[in-house]
Formats: sequence, C-alpha cells, structure tokens
Amino acid sequence: MNKSKALIMLSGGIDSATCLYWAKKNFTKVFAITFNYYDRVENEKKATVELAKRVDVEKLLEIDIPFIKEYSDRVTTDCNDHNSSYSQYSDYDERLLSYIPARNMIFYSIAAHYAEFSGIKRIIGGHNSVDAKFFKDATKRYVQKINLLFKQGCLIRDAGPCKILLPLADMDRKKIINLALELDVPLQITWSCHNNGDSQCGKCYSCLQRLDAFKSLGIKDPMFN
Repeated sequence: MNKSKALIMLSGGIDSATCLYWAKKNFTKVFAITFNYYDRVENEKKATVELAKRVDVEKLLEIDIPFIKEYSDRVTTDCNDHNSSYSQYSDYDERLLSYIPARNMIFYSIAAHYAEFSGIKRIIGGHNSVDAKFFKDATKRYVQKINLLFKQGCLIRDAGPCKILLPLADMDRKKIINLALELDVPLQITWSCHNNGDSQCGKCYSCLQRLDAFKSLGIKDPMFN
C-alpha cells in the first residue's frame, strides 16, 4: 500500500467507482471530488455520495459549477428518443450528449488546486480505452500533457506537483467490470444512465454499453435486476 494520499475523480459510474475501490486498496488516505455541473443527473449525484460513504473517504468535495453544460443542454432531446434533433448532423454520435468543452482541463485543474493545498500527490481518473477513442481529452497522451503543466503551475510542494494516474486507461468495459468484481465494488448502486428518471433507461448509449459488457461476460447487471 502506498502511504500517501489520493484524490479520486468520482462521478458515480462504474469506472470512477472502480477507481475509488482501487485507490482504497492502494493508498492510505483517500479523498474524492465530484462536480455538480448544469442539470447533472440527480441519481448520479446520489450514487457518488453513497459510494463515498461505503469506503469512508476522508472527505468528499462537491464542487458546484452550474455554468458548465453538456452539449445535450444546447439541443432539446430526450434520452429515450434516438430520432432527436442531433440526427440532423452528418457526423452525429450519441456520445455528444455528454460532451463538455474542455471538460478534463477544467476538472483536473480544480482537482489540482485542491490537491496542492491538501498535500495530495495523486489524482485518480477513471478514463478507459473505450472512452479515449471518442473523447480526446480522455487519452493517456492528453493527461500526460496536463501532468507536464502541473509541473509548471503547482509550485509549493517540495516533493513535486500532484500527478494524475489512470489505472483503467488500457482496459475496456469488460476488464473494468472484472476488476470491479474483484475489488467488491457495489455495482448495484452505480449510475451510468443519462436519463434523469427514477431508473436507468437501458436505451441511452451509456446504458447500452454497460448492458453489452455485462452480457458479454455472462453476468446479469445488478442495476437491471
């Protein structure tokens, strides 16, 4: 176990939940940070809080940034309507629903600010090989560039600035679920859906990715039991 502190970028989904439990196993003190941007799904917030409680994090830092919006907030659409106005674009991809311009530049910068004043040396992100194919700011190369910027922008720690670690970077959904099961992550309380309803819709791209991964492993997704 690493005797230093770690700050987890916690969203409430499978990826960040797996990172949370991975960090709890590998670091002495674990903190979590989550971002409440404009119209964030309420059940995602609840999942984040519950996950933090389950591992008894040192502190869950909730950052309200209501001016930050997903692309879906710019176009009227419904999570269950796959014939939405997005289809007017020739390069339409449903993953645009959750796109936030400069998302990780913003989120990691805020996390680094908190980490430096708290003496935290590692920030843990849940980016994986699947997301990196579409979201270029979720790639290892992009995060390496942010780490280089931290060396110039974070000055007060003699042992060097904080550094982002990506334990899931080379994993697909199936490998992440397998790791989550190995770490006893409570997958039944994670939230992946972009729908703001009482239950996960099972139709949006995030739900479909999740269901497909569980199905390919021959496992029933506990959120859809």
